Amino acid sequence: MKYLACFFFPACVLFFLATGPHTIISAFAWTIPLWFIILVDWLSPTVVPDQQKNKISGWFYDLILYVLTLMQFLIIGLLLIVASQLQWNSVDEILISVVNLIVMRILVGTSSGSSAIIVAHELIHRSKKHQRILGRLLLYTVCYDHFVIAHMRGHHLKVATPEDMTTAHLGESFSSYWKRVFIGHFKYAWNSEKKRLGLIHLPICHYKMLFNSVLQGLFVEIILILLIINLFGWAACFIFIFQALSGVRLLETINYFQHWGLGQEESENAMAWVNQSSFTEYALVGLANHINHHQNARSSFFETPYSDQGPKMPYGYFVTNLWVKLSNESYREVSAKILKTYFK
Repeated sequence: MKYLACFFFPACVLFFLATGPHTIISAFAWTIPLWFIILVDWLSPTVVPDQQKNKISGWFYDLILYVLTLMQFLIIGLLLIVASQLQWNSVDEILISVVNLIVMRILVGTSSGSSAIIVAHELIHRSKKHQRILGRLLLYTVCYDHFVIAHMRGHHLKVATPEDMTTAHLGESFSSYWKRVFIGHFKYAWNSEKKRLGLIHLPICHYKMLFNSVLQGLFVEIILILLIINLFGWAACFIFIFQALSGVRLLETINYFQHWGLGQEESENAMAWVNQSSFTEYALVGLANHINHHQNARSSFFETPYSDQGPKMPYGYFVTNLWVKLSNESYREVSAKILKTYFK
């Protein structure tokens, strides 16, 4: 039942949107649940390997994923409705509307990055076609469909090596990493599809390009944005794109600290950093068992055994995300010391 912790924040976001638009004070008050989960993550007890022996039924875990998927679709739908209801006719209305958009970006962007994309990550690894399709539909809500190819064909084959684009270099800042991978992942996915289709030396207008998965995803995302503009207006389109960017940035922050500094020869036996927060483990539906996920990607997250064979993260994912963003130099200094001790 500990996995039910994953519903807390998406449920808060749903209630925020269902009762919006809000006054300025009310809107900012709705950020309290986010600070609460960061505090809980900071105070969370350490993961005990034996905890992984507490089995959960596969159907129950899948049900959790399906409910989270439904919640994401509802969140995006309500986001667009609330944004379309914002008023811009006076200074007071503009101020209230701007504050609502800011808080929607914070809450929905965080939910998209810490819930929707993580569920999508789980589903795109599944063997059943309908689950992989559902994973791609979730990625459309953050306009990041090409993540499937960049992740499956790139990151999983070359993780924690100098050839892996997703593995942050030793000493690399997050701002440098973000600039490198945000465009780099798209380029990798595009070139990978061209190679698969035999289009490396053929013109872009070749008919085979229609079978390019990245191009198909772009087409769907463009159509989705145009529909949003037509049905809900420019404010809704703006906040949809803004939350998508926020969710993707959160995803790449997680990628950043999961493998930071491990793309070196001395780190061959360390695939990822070890999460020690029990709250992170359950709130992120098992994503934090990242080492064994790379060793057996076909296994569901809940089936993946806990491994402590790697450098230990001082905090859970929620706290580390904030740490990376607010004090990246401090994060790098501490992490470098941990790596130096670990590889002695």
